[in-house]
Amino acid sequence: MPHVILKRVWDYCTYNKPFFLLVLLLFGVLDYLQDSFADSSSIMMWMLYFIVTVPILGYGMTITRDRINKGVRLPKIITGDVIVLGIKSFIVFSAYLYVQGFILDLVCSPLDFPHFDLEEMLFDFSNTLNLLFSHNPIDALVFVVLGAVLFYITMFFTEIAIAMLADTNSFWNSFNLLEIKKNIDLVGWKHYTKDYTMIVLAIVIFGFFSYITIPIPILEYIWVTLIYLLMFVTQFMGIGRIYSEIKEKKSD
Repeated sequence: MPHVILKRVWDYCTYNKPFFLLVLLLFGVLDYLQDSFADSSSIMMWMLYFIVTVPILGYGMTITRDRINKGVRLPKIITGDVIVLGIKSFIVFSAYLYVQGFILDLVCSPLDFPHFDLEEMLFDFSNTLNLLFSHNPIDALVFVVLGAVLFYITMFFTEIAIAMLADTNSFWNSFNLLEIKKNIDLVGWKHYTKDYTMIVLAIVIFGFFSYITIPIPILEYIWVTLIYLLMFVTQFMGIGRIYSEIKEKKSD
């Protein structure tokens, strides 16, 4: 259940509180720099955005690897691992999310819907309802059902690809679609769907806390950064946990 995941993430993050505060500080600085470059279209700004994004993704990958190996606390920051995994995961994420966007566009565009994104739809549920009711019922049903199916399938492949990269450090293993499907089959599509949904709900619950306003700007920024860090850790811990189950089934 989501509340179990929330507690697990909080315990994992706060196992070593001083280190957690250090990670929070670094995450806040990188997130600020990332936001500064996000809307830029120049090549130089894109390169700076890439440089900032790599360590964020790289540390997320070390969290995934740590959870695959049954870790109980935020992993140490090993610069070489973070940079290498960050670059590799940036490429893998970009490739899979591009394919996901292309596939979902085939469904969403003809129906005049935006891309299906489960987290965004749950975050802004009132807008989602307005969007659905503004279309005819058949189109809305096709969008929800087919969009959800394709979203889940593509996300499963993306997550297992990332987990395999974190576990083996092999870039090319991340694109072995047959092996990825075998891994998903091993844990079970139904089980994976339930597990992934619980993770998404936990991320959404964390996200709702970001709407709490604090009148002091610096405290407001720290609060929002804390929430985003918990959401970030939830995602990468979830990837590691499900792949840990897959490895256990393989060993059995």
